[in-house]
Amino acid sequence: MVVGLTYNLRGESMETFGAGPPEEGDDAEFDEWATVQTVAAVLEELGHRCVVIGSLPALMARLLRGERWDLVFNLAEGHHGYAREAQIPALLEEWRIPATFSDPLCLSVCLHKPTTQRLLRQAGVATAPFTVVRRPDDLDAVDLPYPLFAKPVAEGTSKGIGIDSRLTDPRQLHLVCAKLWERHGQPVMVERYLPGPEYTVGVLGAGADARPIGVSQPLFDEPAEPFLTALRKHDASQKPVPARLLDDTTASRRIAALAVQAWRALGCRDAGRVDLRCDAAGEPYVLDVNPLPGLSPTYSLLPLQWESAGGTYPELIAHIMASAEQRLPAETAPAIATAPGGSGVRSGRVGWR
Repeated sequence: MVVGLTYNLRGESMETFGAGPPEEGDDAEFDEWATVQTVAAVLEELGHRCVVIGSLPALMARLLRGERWDLVFNLAEGHHGYAREAQIPALLEEWRIPATFSDPLCLSVCLHKPTTQRLLRQAGVATAPFTVVRRPDDLDAVDLPYPLFAKPVAEGTSKGIGIDSRLTDPRQLHLVCAKLWERHGQPVMVERYLPGPEYTVGVLGAGADARPIGVSQPLFDEPAEPFLTALRKHDASQKPVPARLLDDTTASRRIAALAVQAWRALGCRDAGRVDLRCDAAGEPYVLDVNPLPGLSPTYSLLPLQWESAGGTYPELIAHIMASAEQRLPAETAPAIATAPGGSGVRSGRVGWR
């Protein structure tokens, strides 16, 4: 099968979504060339012919030249707007070329956190109370008990989250929101701060076939900053914040079940992550759903969790491909893919090992 590979590279030309000048970390969601090379090599090992395409302009040019692929493995996060993660999938949808991961609607919904939370709440999934502030006049109408937590409505990789994101009084609320408006050029989501432990659940598959990989808990070494900021996702050496994979217990199964419920409610597919946090009583709430996960084998949370659960990186890519291949036309669908050194994954059950 011919598989195209789309991506955004760190350091490529870009303008910021906000009003301020470019700053270090603006391209934190983008991939390093080493990640692109690794994914391409694994796709070749799985028996596919991988065509390295690049970002949206390169894809557009190739499509207009008449190039086609059986499926596109999409890593691209996009540059601009609330629908930036959906731009390449939407273009491929118009050309009727299947792509990995969630569809354009799901990607747009999940990037916009208030929309995500509203839909989850309608589906009966627990989320923290929140409000959206768009201008200074909105601040006086915030009617939630302190402490609160502030973040941009549509950023990933913890961009816009810092040590000052936890708010204890109206003065902090005004200062932090003003900073986020100026830096990110978008409304701010203000939600009730949840003081309990934070968890990440990796999910594979779609619909009834969606299964959790496991439940991981970040290990914070600074009690004063018990949440993931943009700087703490990983340090300059690309080492991620340490995390431990929870044992298969009643408590961890409950967290995993809530994550899968959120995943299914939003129509996510193939692979991704759900982030949750508990309140003071230990009740879990969904914070964020990431249907376009990072795949760096060095520091991205999903591959690291998968490997902690006993899997290999090629097996993870094979599972993602197997899920996406279910959307291929019948005449294109390949035989069962086999990860190097592993077994076929088309019919295997995914979950804790």
